Formats: sequence, structure tokens, C-alpha cells
Amino acid sequence: MEKSIRMEKTTLGVCYYPEHWPEELWEDDLLRMKEHGIEIIRIAEFAWSVFEPNEGVYTFEFFDLFLELTKKHNIKVIFGTPTATPPAWLTHKYPEVLNAKVDGTLYRHGIRRHYNYNSPKYRELTTKIVERLAKHYCSHPSIIGWQIDNEFNCEVNVFYSEADHKAFRYYLKKRFGTLDALNEAMGTVFWNQTYTSWDEIYLTRPTVSNSTNPHMSLEEKRFISESVISYCNLQAEIIKKYKTDSQFITTNGLFDHLDSHEMTDLALDFITYDSYPNFAFDTWADPKKPGNLNDRKWSRSLTKTRSISPNFGIMEQQSGAGGWDSRMKQPAPKPGQMRLWTFQSIAHGADFISYFRWRTNWIGTEIYWHGLNDYSNLPNRRLSELKTIFNDLQKLEFLAGSKYKAAVAYIKDYSNEWDGEQDQWHGPLDRFSEEGWFTAAQINHVPMDYLYLRNSSTKKTSVEDLCKYKLLIYPHATILTEETAILLKEYVEQGGTLIMGARTGYKDEFGRCPMRPMPGFAAEICGVRVTDYTHLGPGEEAVFAAWDGEEIEAPIFNDILEARDGAKTLAAFKGNYYDGAPALVENKIGRGTAYYFGAGFSTSTATVFLSKLGFAKPYGSMFEIPEQAELAVRSKDNTDYYFVLNYMPYTIELNVRIPMEDVISGTICNGKCKIDKYGVLVLKTTSDSW
Repeated sequence: MEKSIRMEKTTLGVCYYPEHWPEELWEDDLLRMKEHGIEIIRIAEFAWSVFEPNEGVYTFEFFDLFLELTKKHNIKVIFGTPTATPPAWLTHKYPEVLNAKVDGTLYRHGIRRHYNYNSPKYRELTTKIVERLAKHYCSHPSIIGWQIDNEFNCEVNVFYSEADHKAFRYYLKKRFGTLDALNEAMGTVFWNQTYTSWDEIYLTRPTVSNSTNPHMSLEEKRFISESVISYCNLQAEIIKKYKTDSQFITTNGLFDHLDSHEMTDLALDFITYDSYPNFAFDTWADPKKPGNLNDRKWSRSLTKTRSISPNFGIMEQQSGAGGWDSRMKQPAPKPGQMRLWTFQSIAHGADFISYFRWRTNWIGTEIYWHGLNDYSNLPNRRLSELKTIFNDLQKLEFLAGSKYKAAVAYIKDYSNEWDGEQDQWHGPLDRFSEEGWFTAAQINHVPMDYLYLRNSSTKKTSVEDLCKYKLLIYPHATILTEETAILLKEYVEQGGTLIMGARTGYKDEFGRCPMRPMPGFAAEICGVRVTDYTHLGPGEEAVFAAWDGEEIEAPIFNDILEARDGAKTLAAFKGNYYDGAPALVENKIGRGTAYYFGAGFSTSTATVFLSKLGFAKPYGSMFEIPEQAELAVRSKDNTDYYFVLNYMPYTIELNVRIPMEDVISGTICNGKCKIDKYGVLVLKTTSDSW
């Protein structure tokens, strides 16, 4: 069953913290929220000590009083379980609940997310508080849903408490059964790491050169993910006992070392995301790098979210300047950017947008995470912009439930993602190519999905899942099982186009390199054998591949190829010692075609592939859009809606080749049309377009 949010209309919300503000502000805040189009608020996710000021002493009066006001003013509520911030009395009395650094030093009370998922005591205390909250509040008419915890694995995504070491041993026993099987899978014969007792096994600890067994490292990340999912499901099962049929369960954010797809399938009704596009300027990007997408690049995260829930919610949408007092300095969104970022989320499948936060906090670490209101609580430009957004969305309410439309998908899987964190031969290559393909899809206006390969008790990816797309890109499937290879071959045989690249297929599920020719199980799909391979060293001349007389970049890592079994060489390397050797091989299977490119994919290389294979600018007959704008398509009731988003601080122009209606303004666009800086168009064809 699809795990999507189900909203009757595109809806606005906001994060609110009544415990931070005097009671006399509450009613005025709620009234002003309604005035600005806010219909839903999220509360309580950091308020454990308000409900349980001392162990076993529960009080509900504070939030009971506040919820009566939400009922009076018909404001709906998403109620957060407060487990992301265990209170001081808890961590003081039970220090075993705390997470630890790799050297065993405990993370102490004073910020958030300082607990570990595997502490029996913390799970016991979590059970008690969630049981009390669900039993007391599920019947309240204002509450439409529950958020579990807050941003699993944010701040820290590794766990080294004593409880985690013990739980890891249990996990390995359950997974491998015997020490002999574990030693074989983990390759412990290397460097004399063989285990003779389960008690000898630990999660990562300090080592010489800070290196560790790569197979155990991969298994550690799988264990962390399983720990999070178990803890999330613990809370979900309690809430399910008390919630009404109309209430949903979700959580927010996407962070590392967590299979969010599996967590959603097991414990949630859908996923919500916390969207802060300013991070793209501050953390990911060199703003001076040519072609950098900056906040537009944030669409990658929204695309990942959509792979979990085709229709999702935004629990925290950036509305102001960002930063803690200790880090993350971010500028205020320019006038128009909050609206742009809201439509960016909607374009990618969000039907609920909740802004962080209603008012900038006056206390604590997040005093510089600005909300819709400033400290002064006086009218400002962000509130004015919110009213504009609300007015716009009233014309787009019907889009709720519409689906993002893409014919191209980029394949991902958690095993390769996690293995690539430590493996410097394929991890950086994979991240480079992902950015190259995403950027190429953006500037060529190719709507693209992420497709995560699944093989679990809740979901196994089928060939039908793959056949939804005409083109699949799986550049560096280093870990490639025979089962996955069979699935990919079926997809190609049924008419699909598949692109693979260097460093494919040479590892098994544990990250070992079996004694077999490369690219392993991909060889039959792509009709290729890797005869040699090399990482391109610093200072080496750039390597290219000549494809139909056109030179394309072949960066980072090169697999030197040999076409086999009737496959065809399309391009040869130019440069380095393998000059003239095959670089790109085409293999036709059944009704489809597989390509193996012996390199990474830069933006320019991916662009050539899109162009030569006929996937670039799929809507070029309808309009010509400048590279500076993003195109996204949502479809409902056999009608497509084209979002054109301008991320630039200046006006851009597009050429609309058939008459189209801008749904927001109600005007007809035909020929040259302008989009203001940070502007948005939502176009649909008119009755006389064709």
C-alpha cells in the first residue's frame, strides 16, 4: 500500500511551542495564524518535562488548557512524542540511557538527541510516557496526527553506548547464527581479527589510523538503522492502540544510517521532511563553483522524500534566517524566496507545508533560527509573504493527491550508500556522479525520480516498479547481488534503457570482493568485461571518451572494457595508457538496451547521455525554458501541471509554444513570458492548445 499523506487540499501549518510563551499570547497567536492561512500546528515534541516533571509524576493540565484553545478556534494539531530530549532528571538518574562517542565518553545533558535507542531503561521510560500521552490525548478532537520523536539520527548518527555494543552482539547472533558464519562473512581472518566469543565483538572503537574492518562497518550501519526502526515502531505500536482511524502517525526528517523506506513501511503512515534550502548555500555548495544549483539543489532531498511517500508533508519549511548561537550562520531568505521554497516543496509532492516556526525564540540554542514572526512580534515582510502564499494556494487546493510525473529514475540503495562512506574507491565517485546526473536532469528539464531498490520483509522491488520508467541510471552499483542483476535484466528485456558505470558489481552483500571477473553479475546485462581499471591520480591529464566524434569527460575512475556476447563498442578512451580501449559499450537485450560507461558522470557527460539517448528536454515541444529555472510536473485527473521555478535574483524569460494558463494568475501564457526573480508559474494547457 502506498504510504502517502492524504489531505483534502494543499494545507499550511506551523510549528508552535506554547511552553516557550506566556499564556496571554496563545489566543492572539492562534487567531493570527488563522488570519494568515495556518490550519494545523505541531506541538510538544520537546516538552517531556512538562508532562513528567519528575519520574512517575504525570501532569496534563498545561497542554489540556492549550488544546482547548485550538478546539475553540478550529486549529488542528499534530502532537509530537517528546523523546528526542530526555529531561535532566532522567539522564541524571539513569546515565546508561546516554549515547557515547567512539571512545566511550558519554554525551551529556544540555542539547538534544543525547540518548541511545537500545538502552532497556530508556525504552521502558519511553513506553511509559508515550502510553500516558496517547491514552490521554488520542481522543482530543483537535489532534489529527502524531509525530514520533524528532529527526531521528540528526546531530549524531553513530551510537557507542554499552547498551549499543550489547545490542550489536545480539543483532549479529540473529543475523549469522554462529561465530564461524560471522567470521567468514566479515573476513576476520585478515589481520588476525577472528572472534572466538561473542563478547569479543564491539561496535567501532578507536584504532590505529582510525580505520576499521569495512565489512563490520557496513554491518554496523545496518544495525543502527534496525535500532532506529525498532525504537520508532515501539512508539507507533503504543499510539495505534489508542488513536482514532482518522489520525495518522509520521516522523520528520531524512538522516544517515537509517533506512527511512523500511521505517515508514513498518511504523508510519507516511514520511514528512524538514526543508531548509539555505543549507544548500552554506553546507553543500561553493557558491562560486560554475553551474552550482545552490537552493535549487535542495530538490534532491525532496526527490528522495518522494521516493518514500509520493505525497508527503513538510513538517519544517524554512521561513527565516537560520542558525544556532554556536553554528549554522545563514542569511535571511530574500523577499520571495520563502514563497519559492514553498512551491519547490509542493512541486515535488508536498501536500502539507508547516513552517518552522511561528515566532523566533528568545531563549536557548536556537535563538537565531528565525520564524515567521520576529522577537518583536510585530508585522514583518515574512508574514506578508505568507499571506501571498495562502492566497496562491487557494487557487491550487485541488492539487492535493496529484502525482509527480517522471520517465527517468536514478537508482539508489542503502547498502552502497553506507559502504561508500568508508570506501574511498567508490563512495566519492558515486556522490560525484549523483550530483552530475541530478544537475544534468535539472538544466535539461528532465523530471527525475529516485528509485530505491528494496529487498526486505515489507517490500521487494519488482520489475513492474522498474518498468514505470523509460530510463534507469544506476551508475556505480558496487554491491550488486545476483537477485538484483536478474531484476535489472528483466527490466531491459521488457524494453527499458539502463545506464551503468565504473566500479559496478565487484562486491558482494558484505562488501567483500569475490574472485570473479568484473563487473560481476552486471556482465551479462551490459555485455562487457572489465580488463583493467584505475583511479585517476592527482595531476594526471583529463581522460575523455570519443563518442560519434564527440569528446565526453570520463572523470574520477576508469574501467577499461571489452565488449562481449554481441555487444557493441560506442566510444573509446582518449588519454592515459589505455588510449583507444573501449570506454562505452552498448548491449541490446530483448526489447531494451543496457549501457556500461567505464567512468564517472560529470554534468556534461550526463547531459550528452540524455541528449544522445533522446531524454533531454522532454517538454521542448511545449515550451523553451532557460537553464536557470526548474521544471517539475504534477499530474491529476489526466491533466498535467507544469511548475516553473525561478531561483535567480533577476527576471528570466521562457518561450511558451502553445497557449497555456497560469493557474495562479489566471492569465494565458503564449510566446515570450517573463518570470520575476524568485517567481513561480504553474501552467496547464488550455482547451484550444492542441
